[in-house]
Amino acid sequence: MFKTILIAYDGSDHAENAIKIAAGLARTHNASLHLVHTPQVDTPHIVIGSYVSLLETPPTPQQIEEAGKHISDKATATAKALGVELTQVHLGSGAPAAFVLDTAGKIDADLIVLGRRGLGALGAMALGSLSQAVTHGAKCACMTVL
Repeated sequence: MFKTILIAYDGSDHAENAIKIAAGLARTHNASLHLVHTPQVDTPHIVIGSYVSLLETPPTPQQIEEAGKHISDKATATAKALGVELTQVHLGSGAPAAFVLDTAGKIDADLIVLGRRGLGALGAMALGSLSQAVTHGAKCACMTVL
């Protein structure tokens, strides 16, 4: 039924549940399992007032890449513990939904699996939910997991 499954993973509890389901489906259907992750930089604090004791500096591109690798390594270990080797890890930048959809098209995914809620609850209020954007724009089946 499924030949290529894409798991969108951000390290959240819902993403952990999603990778377990995606790995089970990949094993059952002998499908390839791809992982997509787009590290997101938190917006630095906005300081208003006349006194500032410390300003946070944004992370460097290298720090963002290292954080992305850490998250993808965690997902790779989870899948491996469930008896599934990831076919490929796709690390992106920018808008996560656009990267998930673009990657799904490039690998001709039959199914996208993602957590219903990720780490960015505040961002979702302002910009919209990743799961909502992906399911709206996908050209294949989508499964959202609690």
